[in-house]
Amino acid sequence: MRSRLLLPLGLLLVLFTGCASPSSPASTSSAPSTESVVMRPVTESGLPAAGFTITDDTTVTLDCGSTTFDPRPSAVAVDDNILACSPSSAFAVACWQDPVPGFVACYRDPWNTEVVRLPSSGSVTGTTAPDQAQPLGLLLSNGDRCLVRSGGVWNDLADHPGWYGTYSCAEGGAVWAESTDGIDRSAPRWTVQVAPVSGEDPLRTRDVVTAYFVGTAGS
Repeated sequence: MRSRLLLPLGLLLVLFTGCASPSSPASTSSAPSTESVVMRPVTESGLPAAGFTITDDTTVTLDCGSTTFDPRPSAVAVDDNILACSPSSAFAVACWQDPVPGFVACYRDPWNTEVVRLPSSGSVTGTTAPDQAQPLGLLLSNGDRCLVRSGGVWNDLADHPGWYGTYSCAEGGAVWAESTDGIDRSAPRWTVQVAPVSGEDPLRTRDVVTAYFVGTAGS
C-alpha cells in the first residue's frame, strides 16, 4: 500500500480575476493542444488576489519546513516562494507566508475561489520553483476533474503492480503512473492513464484538456 490522499473536488468551474491563462499553441493534430492555466490566488504579500476569498482553519498546525524538514517548494508552483507543507492530510500543496506571523495561506482546488489560512510552526523561508511544475488539477476529455495526490492510503494497480497513483478524480478514478507524475507530454495534447482507485480495471487513455498550475498574483 502506498501513502496518498483522496480529497473531494470543487464542482464549479469559473473564470477568476487574478488568474493568468497562457495562450495555447496552435494544434498540430486533430485534437487541440492541452491548455495550461496558471491560477494566481495569492499576492506577493500573502493576501488573497482579487476574486478570491479566504477562510480560517485552526484544526491543524502546518510544518512548512522550519521544524522537522527543510523548506520544500510546491511541486505545482511556477513561481518561487510557494511551499508544500505537512501533514499531508491537510492537503497543503501550495502555500504562501501570510502577513500574520505564524500563519500561511494555502490554495487547494483550481475549481474553487477559496484560499485557506492555517497556523504554521516556526518561520517560513524562501524556496525556488521546480524546473517543471506538476499540475494541481487536470480536466480530462471525458469531463472528469482530477486533483494532485498528497498522502493517504493507495491501492496497487492489479495489472501493473509497480505503478502508483498521482491524481484522484471526481468520478472515482485515478491517474496512474509508471514514473514521475504520469502525464505524457510528448505531444501537444497531453494524455494520462486512468483506472479506478481500486486498481482492478484496465487502464484507459484520456486526453488532458486543461492543466492547472499555481503562481503568485503580480508575478
